Amino acid sequence: MSPEVHFNAGKKVSNFFKSRKLAMVLIFLIIVFSIIGTYIPQKSQLKPYVYNTWRNNHPAQAEVFEKLGLTNLFSSFIFISLASLLFINLLFCTTNMFSTAIRRLSKKQFQRKAYISGLENSTLIKIGKETGQANSLISSVLRSCGYKVYQEENCIFAEKNRIGAFGTPLLHACILLIIAASVYGSISRMEGDMRLIEGQTLSEEHGNYMYINEGPFFNENHQRFDINLEKFYPDYKDETGTSRGPAGKLAIIENGQNVKTDIVYSNHLMTYKGYTFLGNVYGMAPLLILRNPDGTIYSGSYITASDTDNSGRYVTYFQLGDTGLDGGLMVYMTANLTSEKISEPEVEQTPILFLKVFDKGKEIYNGTLRLNDTVKISDKYLGFYDIKYWSNFYVVKDNGTLLVYAGIGLLTLSLAISFFIIP
Repeated sequence: MSPEVHFNAGKKVSNFFKSRKLAMVLIFLIIVFSIIGTYIPQKSQLKPYVYNTWRNNHPAQAEVFEKLGLTNLFSSFIFISLASLLFINLLFCTTNMFSTAIRRLSKKQFQRKAYISGLENSTLIKIGKETGQANSLISSVLRSCGYKVYQEENCIFAEKNRIGAFGTPLLHACILLIIAASVYGSISRMEGDMRLIEGQTLSEEHGNYMYINEGPFFNENHQRFDINLEKFYPDYKDETGTSRGPAGKLAIIENGQNVKTDIVYSNHLMTYKGYTFLGNVYGMAPLLILRNPDGTIYSGSYITASDTDNSGRYVTYFQLGDTGLDGGLMVYMTANLTSEKISEPEVEQTPILFLKVFDKGKEIYNGTLRLNDTVKISDKYLGFYDIKYWSNFYVVKDNGTLLVYAGIGLLTLSLAISFFIIP
């Protein structure tokens, strides 16, 4: 095959990949698929129980969408291929633009003419017959307008804002950086839910997350520092007295030292070593202890209960140790009636717990417990001894975030160069 055929083939490939029409088609298809992805629930973006709930409520739709691969759209071969083609298209376009900009800077872009076409006359220079004096005055006027002026033979050259030639190429390079950073962030990202009871400390490792989603490049690269929920506030008020809603005071501990403490609530995040902590759902956790007849502890734990209908009542179902018995409870905070006039914040609330116990589906107990009350269940005694708040914290580690922010900053700079620094 002749070199000319090779050149023509390479030129056709290059022209195809840097085509503006290709870019417009790819952008249109990506927008269409993105809209579809926001309408159809995506497995990778939802917690398993949320996705399963949707799947159970829409079995026919779920079956069709799963067969078509639309429930994993953003990780599908089609979407990744479209994004890759757009990246390659931008790469070819950007490379070509930088080559053109470098050529513009490496050689003079002047044409030898007897006059300057299209130039408005804003300065009039009257001079005699001395060429040197005329050249000096012309150079002075051009320099006063910000031009860099130099002379070769009887020609005067003037230029300014050469860096402006890189404005458009830099804009495309920033878009490439943002795309690459977004892809890198998604494949090296970790996100999960960690549940903490007041006073509880958990290590930042895979097994301590209730739900976790790790990108293929994260490689379980957990930092394993300790996270402690010092205090939970169902209605937190900041230093100005403004109500911020539910909030949790988190402490980060490394090597036995408290290295950071902050209060996490809506619109107020906590960051540490690239990790971001956001407040999520919360509830109450009564402490139930099952004792043997001789008073020794058989088993016990805090049972996390949730308010599913915003009624202020927290419910859950649980297994009673390894006794084979199942239990269900509802707990809420109440207050004793009084004849005194007191304000709401001064009301001292105490918990009340409604308990049911089942043996293979048969109800064997249904009663009410207050703090330190005990009830006999079969041959053992079950007691209600404490209650605390619990909260889920949404934890995110995304290594691409800073790169995306850097790309956006450079994008703003490139736009400024393109619009305000005209070469």
